[in-house]
Amino acid sequence: MIEIDVDVADLAQVRFTTDAVWETAASLHAVVFSKHHLLHQRIRRLVPKQPDFDLDHLLTMVGDGAWLPDILAPTPSQRPAQPLQQIAALRETDPAVVDADLALLRVHAPGSRTARMCPEEYVETTVTALTAWWLTVLQPLWDRVDAIVRADIAHHQAVVGAEGLAAAMPVLHHDLSFDGHHLRVDLARTEASTRAAGAGVWLVPSVFRWPWVACDIREGSTVVSYGARGSGRVWNQPGREAQQGLGDLIGRTRATILERLDVPYSTTALSRMLGLSLSTVSEHLTVMTASGLLQSRRDGQRVLYWRTMVGDLLVNGEPASGRRSG
Repeated sequence: MIEIDVDVADLAQVRFTTDAVWETAASLHAVVFSKHHLLHQRIRRLVPKQPDFDLDHLLTMVGDGAWLPDILAPTPSQRPAQPLQQIAALRETDPAVVDADLALLRVHAPGSRTARMCPEEYVETTVTALTAWWLTVLQPLWDRVDAIVRADIAHHQAVVGAEGLAAAMPVLHHDLSFDGHHLRVDLARTEASTRAAGAGVWLVPSVFRWPWVACDIREGSTVVSYGARGSGRVWNQPGREAQQGLGDLIGRTRATILERLDVPYSTTALSRMLGLSLSTVSEHLTVMTASGLLQSRRDGQRVLYWRTMVGDLLVNGEPASGRRSG
């Protein structure tokens, strides 16, 4: 059990965000601990049999389910950079963090090549291998990963706003609770007590974290990463040809767009995925929103669209369960 003392200043800084490094580390856990991550068994099919990067190093780093090297748990940002930029930024990791990682790796994986690395080699090998892993395994899925975690954030921000943090915590994950003064994370093999000390708390949804929860309680950086709602939808196949009947009813292009919108996407993202002009996509989205097939919400500078229950019924013949995004 980890108990985090949260004061009034911390409550004002409880923030949801995304983080590509935390997500990438979680995807590696899904490979190493596949029996615990049954939802993501299919990720193993994406791992190259003869990788041209140091996969053994990455798997060594995540080989203990109760401990993660701190280089893989950077402090998140309210405005995260692009995934590869976030990974590249790990080159600036505090040398003290690197030294501590290597000291613990010599305990957790004493016979490994990783444990024998010098700090400079450890950092560079980690960044290079993570970059290649992301490009090879995660990039094909990333639009859906990003859509799922952003939908999760929108939903849970609404819950916090309407019902408060205490009501939201167990909804995020059954191992999380908050009593007004203490945030508790029920982790096996871990006993710790700390203070957020005015730095607030980062809440980071992750597609590949499910069903686990992860926590970083280093001074000045309290982070809780939990499994995002609807994580299994990352494996849906949105690119299949629209059903003939649906295409005949509303048109092939609108049918294809409607099928894609089982998770929230912006006009720009849909334009890129479907090879259509922004104006064409925008026109179809406007018509389907006015017809009650889609709903929308603003997310910063963009507007996200996703199917309503009516849209689900039209595509699937039944509403999608447990995926409303607030």
